[in-house]
Amino acid sequence: MMSRRLLDRSVTVLANRLDRRAFIGRTAIVASAVVAAPVTYALRPSSAYAAVCRCNGSGCVCGSLCCDGYTEMCCTLTGSNSCPAGSVVAGWWKVDGSQFCGGQARYYMDCNAQCGSCGGSGGTCAGSCSGTGCGCAQGNCNNRKAGCTRFRYGQCHQELPFVGPIVCRVVTCTPPWVVDPSCGTSSRTDNNTRNHDRACLREPFGGVDAIWTEGAEVVTTGWAIAQDGGGPTCDVIVSIDLIDAARTPATADRPDIAAIFPHYGGARGYGVRIPTGYGTHLVCVRAVDIGNGSEKFLGVAHVDVGNPGGTFDGVVALGGGQIQVIGWAVDPALGQGPATVRITVDGVIVSEVPANVDRTDVGLALPALGALHGFAVTLAVAPGSHQVCVSVLGARGGEFNIGCLGVEAT
Repeated sequence: MMSRRLLDRSVTVLANRLDRRAFIGRTAIVASAVVAAPVTYALRPSSAYAAVCRCNGSGCVCGSLCCDGYTEMCCTLTGSNSCPAGSVVAGWWKVDGSQFCGGQARYYMDCNAQCGSCGGSGGTCAGSCSGTGCGCAQGNCNNRKAGCTRFRYGQCHQELPFVGPIVCRVVTCTPPWVVDPSCGTSSRTDNNTRNHDRACLREPFGGVDAIWTEGAEVVTTGWAIAQDGGGPTCDVIVSIDLIDAARTPATADRPDIAAIFPHYGGARGYGVRIPTGYGTHLVCVRAVDIGNGSEKFLGVAHVDVGNPGGTFDGVVALGGGQIQVIGWAVDPALGQGPATVRITVDGVIVSEVPANVDRTDVGLALPALGALHGFAVTLAVAPGSHQVCVSVLGARGGEFNIGCLGVEAT
Protein backbone atom coordinates (compact mmCIF):
# COMPACT_ATOMS: atom_id res chain seq x y z
CA MET A 1 0.00 0.00 0.00
CA MET A 2 1.22 3.48 -0.81
CA SER A 3 2.54 5.19 2.31
CA ARG A 4 1.07 8.41 3.65
CA ARG A 5 4.36 10.20 2.98
CA LEU A 6 4.41 9.04 -0.63
CA LEU A 7 0.77 10.09 -1.06
CA ASP A 8 1.48 13.57 0.34
CA ARG A 9 4.48 13.98 -1.94
CA SER A 10 2.45 12.83 -4.95
CA VAL A 11 -0.28 15.27 -4.12
CA THR A 12 2.17 18.16 -3.86
CA VAL A 13 3.87 17.37 -7.17
CA LEU A 14 0.83 16.38 -9.18
CA ALA A 15 -1.44 19.18 -8.00
CA ASN A 16 0.55 21.59 -10.13
CA ARG A 17 -0.56 19.74 -13.27
CA LEU A 18 -4.25 20.18 -12.66
CA ASP A 19 -6.29 23.08 -14.02
CA ARG A 20 -8.77 23.88 -11.25
CA ARG A 21 -9.84 27.06 -9.55
CA ALA A 22 -8.01 26.69 -6.24
CA PHE A 23 -5.15 24.70 -4.74
CA ILE A 24 -7.59 23.14 -2.30
CA GLY A 25 -9.59 21.79 -5.21
CA ARG A 26 -6.44 20.54 -6.93
CA THR A 27 -5.21 18.79 -3.81
CA ALA A 28 -8.50 17.01 -3.18
CA ILE A 29 -8.84 15.76 -6.75
CA VAL A 30 -5.21 14.66 -7.05
CA ALA A 31 -5.42 12.82 -3.76
CA SER A 32 -8.54 11.06 -4.99
CA ALA A 33 -6.79 10.17 -8.20
CA VAL A 34 -3.75 8.69 -6.49
CA VAL A 35 -5.85 6.64 -4.13
CA ALA A 36 -8.41 5.53 -6.71
CA ALA A 37 -6.09 4.85 -9.63
CA PRO A 38 -2.41 5.05 -8.58
CA VAL A 39 -0.99 2.96 -11.39
CA THR A 40 -3.01 4.67 -14.11
CA TYR A 41 -2.10 8.13 -12.87
CA ALA A 42 1.59 7.35 -12.30
CA LEU A 43 2.16 5.77 -15.71
CA ARG A 44 0.07 7.97 -18.03
CA PRO A 45 0.85 11.62 -18.92
CA SER A 46 -2.70 12.67 -18.05
CA SER A 47 -4.28 14.92 -15.49
CA ALA A 48 -5.40 13.79 -12.06
CA TYR A 49 -8.87 14.96 -12.97
CA ALA A 50 -9.02 12.47 -15.84
CA ALA A 51 -7.92 9.66 -13.55
CA VAL A 52 -11.08 10.02 -11.51
CA CYS A 53 -13.25 11.35 -14.33
CA ARG A 54 -16.88 10.31 -14.02
CA CYS A 55 -18.36 12.73 -16.57
CA ASN A 56 -21.37 13.52 -14.41
CA GLY A 57 -22.92 10.13 -14.96
CA SER A 58 -22.83 10.43 -18.73
CA GLY A 59 -21.30 7.97 -21.17
CA CYS A 60 -18.73 10.52 -22.38
CA VAL A 61 -15.07 9.61 -22.54
CA CYS A 62 -12.65 11.45 -20.30
CA GLY A 63 -11.20 14.29 -22.32
CA SER A 64 -14.63 15.41 -23.47
CA LEU A 65 -15.57 18.97 -22.60
CA CYS A 66 -18.31 17.54 -20.41
CA CYS A 67 -15.61 16.08 -18.17
CA ASP A 68 -13.22 19.02 -17.71
CA GLY A 69 -14.77 20.23 -14.47
CA TYR A 70 -16.11 23.55 -15.74
CA THR A 71 -19.69 24.59 -16.54
CA GLU A 72 -21.07 25.40 -20.01
CA MET A 73 -21.72 28.91 -21.32
CA CYS A 74 -25.29 30.17 -20.98
CA CYS A 75 -25.53 31.05 -24.67
CA THR A 76 -25.15 27.35 -25.53
CA LEU A 77 -28.27 26.63 -23.48
CA THR A 78 -30.47 29.59 -24.36
CA GLY A 79 -28.81 31.49 -27.21
CA SER A 80 -28.31 34.50 -24.94
CA ASN A 81 -25.20 35.46 -22.99
CA SER A 82 -27.23 36.13 -19.86
CA CYS A 83 -28.39 34.16 -16.84
CA PRO A 84 -31.47 32.01 -17.60
CA ALA A 85 -34.74 32.74 -15.83
CA GLY A 86 -34.75 31.42 -12.28
CA SER A 87 -30.98 31.71 -11.82
CA VAL A 88 -28.84 34.45 -10.28
CA VAL A 89 -25.22 35.52 -10.50
CA ALA A 90 -23.61 34.21 -7.31
CA GLY A 91 -19.96 34.93 -8.07
CA TRP A 92 -17.36 35.70 -10.69
CA TRP A 93 -13.72 35.39 -11.63
CA LYS A 94 -11.51 36.88 -14.30
CA VAL A 95 -8.65 36.09 -16.64
CA ASP A 96 -6.01 38.66 -17.45
CA GLY A 97 -4.90 39.72 -20.93
CA SER A 98 -7.66 37.86 -22.78
CA GLN A 99 -7.45 37.86 -26.56
CA PHE A 100 -11.23 38.28 -26.61
CA CYS A 101 -11.31 41.61 -24.78
CA GLY A 102 -8.62 43.55 -26.58
CA GLY A 103 -5.96 42.42 -24.16
CA GLN A 104 -7.98 43.54 -21.12
CA ALA A 105 -9.55 41.44 -18.38
CA ARG A 106 -12.29 39.00 -19.29
CA TYR A 107 -14.91 38.06 -16.69
CA TYR A 108 -16.78 34.81 -16.08
CA MET A 109 -19.98 35.01 -14.06
CA ASP A 110 -21.56 31.90 -12.52
CA CYS A 111 -25.35 31.69 -12.88
CA ASN A 112 -26.56 29.55 -9.96
CA ALA A 113 -29.99 28.08 -9.50
CA GLN A 114 -32.04 29.39 -6.59
CA CYS A 115 -33.01 27.28 -3.59
CA GLY A 116 -36.40 28.75 -2.80
CA SER A 117 -37.32 27.86 0.77
CA CYS A 118 -34.76 25.06 1.00
CA GLY A 119 -31.67 25.32 3.14
CA GLY A 120 -28.24 23.93 2.54
CA SER A 121 -24.65 24.03 3.70
CA GLY A 122 -21.58 25.99 2.75
CA GLY A 123 -23.76 28.58 0.98
CA THR A 124 -25.26 26.08 -1.50
CA CYS A 125 -28.19 23.69 -1.71
CA ALA A 126 -28.50 20.46 -3.65
CA GLY A 127 -29.83 20.27 -7.17
CA SER A 128 -32.72 18.17 -5.88
CA CYS A 129 -33.73 21.14 -3.75
CA SER A 130 -33.43 23.73 -6.53
CA GLY A 131 -34.91 21.41 -9.17
CA THR A 132 -31.73 21.56 -11.22
CA GLY A 133 -30.75 18.58 -13.34
CA CYS A 134 -27.12 17.60 -13.86
CA GLY A 135 -25.51 16.48 -17.09
CA CYS A 136 -23.74 17.50 -20.25
CA ALA A 137 -25.35 20.65 -21.64
CA GLN A 138 -28.00 19.65 -24.19
CA GLY A 139 -26.94 16.03 -23.66
CA ASN A 140 -23.83 16.54 -25.79
CA CYS A 141 -20.40 15.33 -24.66
CA ASN A 142 -18.84 18.20 -26.60
CA ASN A 143 -20.55 20.66 -24.26
CA ARG A 144 -19.44 21.28 -20.72
CA LYS A 145 -21.66 20.19 -17.86
CA ALA A 146 -24.67 22.15 -16.64
CA GLY A 147 -26.32 22.10 -13.23
CA CYS A 148 -23.73 19.83 -11.64
CA THR A 149 -21.29 21.93 -9.63
CA ARG A 150 -22.20 23.14 -6.13
CA PHE A 151 -19.79 26.02 -5.79
CA ARG A 152 -20.02 29.67 -4.88
CA TYR A 153 -17.41 32.41 -5.01
CA GLY A 154 -19.94 34.59 -3.25
CA GLN A 155 -19.23 38.12 -4.49
CA CYS A 156 -22.81 38.54 -5.82
CA HIS A 157 -26.26 38.33 -4.25
CA GLN A 158 -24.90 37.86 -0.76
CA GLU A 159 -28.42 38.48 0.55
CA LEU A 160 -29.17 34.88 -0.51
CA PRO A 161 -27.88 32.50 2.18
CA PHE A 162 -27.96 29.55 -0.22
CA VAL A 163 -27.88 29.05 -3.98
CA GLY A 164 -28.16 25.90 -6.04
CA PRO A 165 -25.70 24.37 -8.51
CA ILE A 166 -24.14 26.43 -11.29
CA VAL A 167 -26.48 26.29 -14.29
CA CYS A 168 -24.19 28.04 -16.78
CA ARG A 169 -21.68 30.86 -17.20
CA VAL A 170 -21.95 34.37 -18.62
CA VAL A 171 -18.80 35.82 -20.19
CA THR A 172 -18.19 39.55 -20.56
CA CYS A 173 -15.50 42.17 -21.04
CA THR A 174 -17.47 44.45 -18.72
CA PRO A 175 -16.77 44.28 -14.95
CA PRO A 176 -19.43 42.14 -13.23
CA TRP A 177 -20.36 44.86 -10.74
CA VAL A 178 -21.42 46.97 -13.73
CA VAL A 179 -23.45 44.11 -15.25
CA ASP A 180 -25.10 43.22 -11.92
CA PRO A 181 -25.00 45.84 -9.12
CA SER A 182 -25.34 43.07 -6.52
CA CYS A 183 -21.76 41.97 -7.30
CA GLY A 184 -18.79 43.20 -5.29
CA THR A 185 -15.37 44.12 -6.65
CA SER A 186 -13.35 41.52 -4.74
CA SER A 187 -11.52 39.70 -7.51
CA ARG A 188 -10.65 36.03 -8.11
CA THR A 189 -8.41 35.04 -11.01
CA ASP A 190 -8.31 31.77 -12.96
CA ASN A 191 -6.20 32.12 -16.09
CA ASN A 192 -6.75 28.44 -16.86
CA THR A 193 -10.06 29.50 -18.40
CA ARG A 194 -8.34 32.00 -20.70
CA ASN A 195 -9.27 30.08 -23.87
CA HIS A 196 -12.77 29.00 -22.89
CA ASP A 197 -15.00 30.28 -25.64
CA ARG A 198 -18.08 29.58 -27.72
CA ALA A 199 -19.09 30.96 -31.10
CA CYS A 200 -22.45 31.95 -29.62
CA LEU A 201 -20.66 34.48 -27.39
CA ARG A 202 -19.94 36.56 -30.46
CA GLU A 203 -23.40 36.31 -32.02
CA PRO A 204 -26.04 39.00 -31.53
CA PHE A 205 -29.41 37.96 -30.20
CA GLY A 206 -32.90 39.39 -30.20
CA GLY A 207 -36.48 38.80 -31.26
CA VAL A 208 -39.19 39.66 -33.75
CA ASP A 209 -42.31 41.08 -32.16
CA ALA A 210 -44.44 40.93 -35.31
CA ILE A 211 -44.38 40.93 -39.11
CA TRP A 212 -47.47 42.23 -40.88
CA THR A 213 -48.67 44.26 -43.86
CA GLU A 214 -50.13 47.74 -44.09
CA GLY A 215 -51.32 48.48 -47.57
CA ALA A 216 -48.58 47.31 -49.90
CA GLU A 217 -45.90 47.67 -47.22
CA VAL A 218 -44.34 44.98 -45.06
CA VAL A 219 -43.83 46.13 -41.47
CA THR A 220 -41.75 44.38 -38.82
CA THR A 221 -40.77 45.33 -35.27
CA GLY A 222 -38.55 43.77 -32.63
CA TRP A 223 -35.23 44.13 -30.83
CA ALA A 224 -31.60 43.09 -31.20
CA ILE A 225 -28.55 43.17 -28.94
CA ALA A 226 -24.84 42.79 -29.65
CA GLN A 227 -23.14 40.53 -27.10
CA ASP A 228 -20.43 43.03 -26.18
CA GLY A 229 -23.13 45.27 -24.72
CA GLY A 230 -21.42 48.52 -25.68
CA GLY A 231 -23.24 51.14 -27.71
CA PRO A 232 -25.74 50.71 -30.54
CA THR A 233 -23.69 48.00 -32.23
CA CYS A 234 -26.47 45.92 -33.77
CA ASP A 235 -28.10 46.36 -37.17
CA VAL A 236 -31.19 44.55 -38.37
CA ILE A 237 -31.52 43.37 -41.98
CA VAL A 238 -34.92 42.53 -43.47
CA SER A 239 -35.08 40.52 -46.68
CA ILE A 240 -38.08 40.10 -48.97
CA ASP A 241 -38.14 36.90 -51.00
CA LEU A 242 -34.47 36.24 -50.04
CA ILE A 243 -33.27 39.65 -51.26
CA ASP A 244 -32.05 42.14 -48.65
CA ALA A 245 -34.49 45.04 -48.75
CA ALA A 246 -33.69 47.18 -45.69
CA ARG A 247 -31.02 47.63 -43.03
CA THR A 248 -31.56 49.71 -39.90
CA PRO A 249 -29.80 50.18 -36.53
CA ALA A 250 -31.52 48.67 -33.50
CA THR A 251 -31.53 51.89 -31.46
CA ALA A 252 -35.21 52.57 -30.71
CA ASP A 253 -36.19 52.87 -27.06
CA ARG A 254 -37.48 49.60 -25.58
CA PRO A 255 -38.06 49.91 -21.81
CA ASP A 256 -39.29 46.31 -21.72
CA ILE A 257 -35.94 45.06 -23.03
CA ALA A 258 -34.08 47.27 -20.56
CA ALA A 259 -36.08 45.64 -17.77
CA ILE A 260 -35.04 42.16 -18.90
CA PHE A 261 -31.44 43.03 -19.81
CA PRO A 262 -30.61 46.07 -17.67
CA HIS A 263 -26.91 46.04 -18.54
CA TYR A 264 -27.63 46.45 -22.25
CA GLY A 265 -30.13 49.27 -21.76
CA GLY A 266 -33.30 50.01 -23.67
CA ALA A 267 -32.01 51.50 -26.95
CA ARG A 268 -32.25 48.12 -28.70
CA GLY A 269 -35.49 48.24 -30.69
CA TYR A 270 -36.21 48.50 -34.40
CA GLY A 271 -39.14 49.11 -36.71
CA VAL A 272 -38.95 48.71 -40.49
CA ARG A 273 -41.45 49.53 -43.26
CA ILE A 274 -40.71 48.21 -46.75
CA PRO A 275 -42.84 48.95 -49.85
CA THR A 276 -43.40 45.80 -51.85
CA GLY A 277 -45.46 44.38 -54.65
CA TYR A 278 -48.77 42.57 -54.38
CA GLY A 279 -48.98 38.89 -53.57
CA THR A 280 -47.39 36.50 -51.04
CA HIS A 281 -43.87 37.24 -49.84
CA LEU A 282 -41.28 35.55 -47.63
CA VAL A 283 -39.95 37.96 -45.00
CA CYS A 284 -36.76 37.14 -43.06
CA VAL A 285 -35.16 39.15 -40.27
CA ARG A 286 -31.61 38.81 -38.98
CA ALA A 287 -29.35 40.80 -36.64
CA VAL A 288 -25.78 41.81 -37.44
CA ASP A 289 -23.15 42.80 -34.90
CA ILE A 290 -21.46 45.64 -36.76
CA GLY A 291 -18.41 45.27 -34.53
CA ASN A 292 -17.47 41.73 -35.52
CA GLY A 293 -19.81 41.04 -38.45
CA SER A 294 -21.47 38.00 -36.88
CA GLU A 295 -25.13 37.41 -37.70
CA LYS A 296 -28.08 35.77 -35.98
CA PHE A 297 -31.36 34.75 -37.60
CA LEU A 298 -34.26 36.29 -35.66
CA GLY A 299 -37.47 35.32 -37.47
CA VAL A 300 -39.37 34.57 -40.66
CA ALA A 301 -42.96 34.86 -41.89
CA HIS A 302 -45.04 34.60 -45.03
CA VAL A 303 -47.21 37.68 -45.61
CA ASP A 304 -49.85 38.42 -48.19
CA VAL A 305 -49.96 41.92 -49.60
CA GLY A 306 -53.54 42.09 -50.82
CA ASN A 307 -54.24 42.87 -54.48
CA PRO A 308 -56.54 45.71 -55.46
CA GLY A 309 -60.08 44.45 -55.86
CA GLY A 310 -63.76 45.27 -55.69
CA THR A 311 -67.13 44.44 -57.19
CA PHE A 312 -68.76 45.40 -60.49
CA ASP A 313 -72.31 45.60 -59.16
CA GLY A 314 -74.02 46.32 -62.47
CA VAL A 315 -74.54 48.45 -65.55
CA VAL A 316 -77.91 50.14 -66.20
CA ALA A 317 -79.27 51.53 -69.48
CA LEU A 318 -80.64 55.01 -68.74
CA GLY A 319 -82.01 55.74 -72.22
CA GLY A 320 -80.97 58.49 -74.54
CA GLY A 321 -77.69 56.69 -75.29
CA GLN A 322 -76.52 56.67 -71.69
CA ILE A 323 -75.52 53.89 -69.30
CA GLN A 324 -74.50 53.95 -65.65
CA VAL A 325 -71.68 51.71 -64.31
CA ILE A 326 -71.92 50.96 -60.56
CA GLY A 327 -69.59 49.21 -58.08
CA TRP A 328 -66.77 49.66 -55.58
CA ALA A 329 -63.00 49.20 -55.55
CA VAL A 330 -60.13 49.32 -53.05
CA ASP A 331 -56.35 49.25 -53.24
CA PRO A 332 -54.64 48.13 -49.99
CA ALA A 333 -51.57 50.12 -51.02
CA LEU A 334 -53.61 53.28 -50.62
CA GLY A 335 -55.30 52.38 -47.34
CA GLN A 336 -58.42 54.57 -47.09
CA GLY A 337 -57.43 56.51 -50.20
CA PRO A 338 -59.50 56.05 -53.38
CA ALA A 339 -58.45 53.46 -55.92
CA THR A 340 -58.49 54.35 -59.61
CA VAL A 341 -61.12 52.54 -61.69
CA ARG A 342 -60.76 51.99 -65.45
CA ILE A 343 -63.88 51.35 -67.55
CA THR A 344 -63.81 49.95 -71.04
CA VAL A 345 -66.69 49.59 -73.51
CA ASP A 346 -66.21 46.98 -76.19
CA GLY A 347 -62.51 46.88 -75.36
CA VAL A 348 -61.97 50.64 -75.62
CA ILE A 349 -60.96 52.69 -72.56
CA VAL A 350 -63.68 55.29 -72.02
CA SER A 351 -63.10 56.46 -68.43
CA GLU A 352 -60.68 56.40 -65.48
CA VAL A 353 -62.17 57.74 -62.25
CA PRO A 354 -61.42 57.61 -58.49
CA ALA A 355 -63.61 55.25 -56.46
CA ASN A 356 -64.56 57.76 -53.75
CA VAL A 357 -68.36 57.52 -53.41
CA ASP A 358 -69.69 56.70 -49.94
CA ARG A 359 -70.53 52.98 -49.63
CA THR A 360 -71.68 52.13 -46.11
CA ASP A 361 -71.73 48.42 -46.88
CA VAL A 362 -68.06 48.49 -47.90
CA GLY A 363 -67.13 50.40 -44.74
CA LEU A 364 -68.84 47.76 -42.60
CA ALA A 365 -67.16 44.91 -44.45
CA LEU A 366 -63.69 46.56 -44.55
CA PRO A 367 -63.52 48.88 -41.55
CA ALA A 368 -59.77 49.42 -41.84
CA LEU A 369 -60.23 50.86 -45.34
CA GLY A 370 -63.32 52.94 -44.67
CA ALA A 371 -66.46 53.55 -46.72
CA LEU A 372 -65.39 56.01 -49.47
CA HIS A 373 -64.70 53.45 -52.18
CA GLY A 374 -67.77 53.40 -54.41
CA PHE A 375 -68.21 54.52 -58.02
CA ALA A 376 -71.28 55.35 -60.16
CA VAL A 377 -70.20 56.54 -63.59
CA THR A 378 -72.57 57.71 -66.34
CA LEU A 379 -71.34 57.19 -69.90
CA ALA A 380 -72.64 58.07 -73.33
CA VAL A 381 -72.71 55.14 -75.79
CA ALA A 382 -74.26 54.35 -79.15
CA PRO A 383 -77.56 52.44 -79.12
CA GLY A 384 -77.16 48.66 -79.22
CA SER A 385 -75.42 45.85 -77.35
CA HIS A 386 -72.18 46.57 -75.53
CA GLN A 387 -69.67 44.74 -73.33
CA VAL A 388 -68.61 46.81 -70.33
CA CYS A 389 -65.56 45.85 -68.22
CA VAL A 390 -64.20 47.41 -65.01
CA SER A 391 -60.67 47.09 -63.61
CA VAL A 392 -58.62 48.66 -60.80
CA LEU A 393 -55.27 50.29 -61.56
CA GLY A 394 -52.85 49.30 -58.79
CA ALA A 395 -50.87 52.07 -57.15
CA ARG A 396 -47.89 49.67 -57.14
CA GLY A 397 -48.46 48.67 -60.74
CA GLY A 398 -50.68 46.21 -62.52
CA GLU A 399 -54.30 46.20 -63.64
CA PHE A 400 -56.81 44.03 -61.82
CA ASN A 401 -60.08 43.13 -63.51
CA ILE A 402 -63.19 43.05 -61.30
CA GLY A 403 -65.76 42.05 -63.92
CA CYS A 404 -67.47 42.41 -67.28
CA LEU A 405 -71.23 42.74 -67.99
CA GLY A 406 -73.34 43.17 -71.07
CA VAL A 407 -75.86 46.00 -71.60
CA GLU A 408 -78.42 46.96 -74.27
CA ALA A 409 -78.28 50.73 -74.71
CA THR A 410 -81.29 52.63 -76.14
